[in-house]
Amino acid sequence: MTRRNGFVLALSLAWVVCGTMSAAAVTLDDFARVLDSIPVTNEARVLAAIDLGLQSSCCGFPANEAYHLFERLATASGSSADKEAIVLVVTQAIEKSLPIDSLLSKASEGLARGVSLASLGQLLSVRLQVLEACRDLCFFRYGILRATPGSPVAAGATALPATRFDALLSEVGDALGDYLESGGSPFESQKIYDDVQARLTLLAGSVLSAEDVELLLSRIGPADLTQVVLAALR
Repeated sequence: MTRRNGFVLALSLAWVVCGTMSAAAVTLDDFARVLDSIPVTNEARVLAAIDLGLQSSCCGFPANEAYHLFERLATASGSSADKEAIVLVVTQAIEKSLPIDSLLSKASEGLARGVSLASLGQLLSVRLQVLEACRDLCFFRYGILRATPGSPVAAGATALPATRFDALLSEVGDALGDYLESGGSPFESQKIYDDVQARLTLLAGSVLSAEDVELLLSRIGPADLTQVVLAALR
């Protein structure tokens, strides 16, 4: 048995013991096979992140979408290095407990439009940094955080359920990412805020909780979002 096969077997057995994977679900072995066909140089790291995502699937980890993206990357035109760069963006998002739905959607959209893998990897990397900077702003400055079962919440902080926090963060990230990709200046603070406000207001009460939208918009300001964008562009 190779070292890689032993690693996959160990993770797979741990997953089976948890008893949370259905017969129709994408498995860790499936991911291992598709990663071999890309291929990636640090497969163990990627598989460890994927396993973490699979074990938290109750919180919405989009395993099928991630797997299908990797499948498309395996057959896409481009270098293995550019393909791996995209896989690593997804890996880092999982490692940092950031929502990956919007990243997967943007990656799939880029592949469908024929965006070069090098450009797509850079685009996704910026969006990942936007998500992280926005998450940090919410947590460190305004005490808005993703609820973690069993973890205490500091006085004055607001812990949102994981699915609601992730949805809110994803939509802010998409608004900022779309703004940058359209050529918007990171220094037009009010324009950035207006774009985010318009998107969240439109989705309030449907995709997003109206209460969560009101909470976020009551605390963040134009200057905050400029700092998020600048942090992502460093």
